[in-house]
Amino acid sequence: MPFVVPAIIEEKTFNAVQALLQSRAPKRVAPRIVNSPTLLAGVARCGNCGAALIQNTGKGGQYRYYCCSTRLKEGPFGCKGMRMPMDKLDGIVIGEVTKQILQPEHLVSLLGDYLRTAIEREDRNRDRLRQMRQDHKEAEAGIARLLELVEKGLMDAEDASMRERLVNLRFRRDELAEQISDLTRRLAMAEPLITPEKIEKLALLLRDKLHHGSPDLRQAYARLLFSEVRVNDREIRISGSKAALARSAAGGVAKTTPAVLSFVREWRARQDSNLWPPD
Repeated sequence: MPFVVPAIIEEKTFNAVQALLQSRAPKRVAPRIVNSPTLLAGVARCGNCGAALIQNTGKGGQYRYYCCSTRLKEGPFGCKGMRMPMDKLDGIVIGEVTKQILQPEHLVSLLGDYLRTAIEREDRNRDRLRQMRQDHKEAEAGIARLLELVEKGLMDAEDASMRERLVNLRFRRDELAEQISDLTRRLAMAEPLITPEKIEKLALLLRDKLHHGSPDLRQAYARLLFSEVRVNDREIRISGSKAALARSAAGGVAKTTPAVLSFVREWRARQDSNLWPPD
């Protein structure tokens, strides 16, 4: 026997949802619009209120924008907000970072402190290792001289001062051997040394991936490079981590894989009507 079941969802709501689903269907909207990752997701911020900029679409998904999430949720009373075409903001950010940061000579200069520190630390450790090896040879030679004196009968094997000198030299030799082994092992296991050549290769890699990589790769490398992109009506402020770049450069291009990293902001590039140099 037929009977009427109360509607779980109002017909008006159901129809609205269906219309939205249809407007986003891959057959109606290009796959790159439906599926393409948002390049600056997680790092783009509203310069007015600090909230995340999230994707908003227009004309059935044909156009994509970065919009202030506070403005979308709370309206103009929450934040006056900002709305910018996604392709436009992405292009400005990638263009300015390429020009101001990812020129090989610029990146080498930016990471100069890391470069000098790494080289100085490596040099100090190598000098220590050379000195310890020299001291070890001298201790070995001292032991050999004492034993030779005993063999030639020029010194009594039971002489207390000779025995004390021999014990001290052997202790010194063994102690140095242990220190040499430890430092050699630590040098072999140390983080790879950052070099100007590695920095230049990293700059070229990041430029290529940000401009020509797949959408997923572009987003991943953007998160490696940027910690925050803050946007308002007057300027775009781009911040990132020198530590992350230095670590990636030291590891070498072959080992540089995109990752979501969070560090203290250490470099900045800004863009408004008058381009300013990076801090």
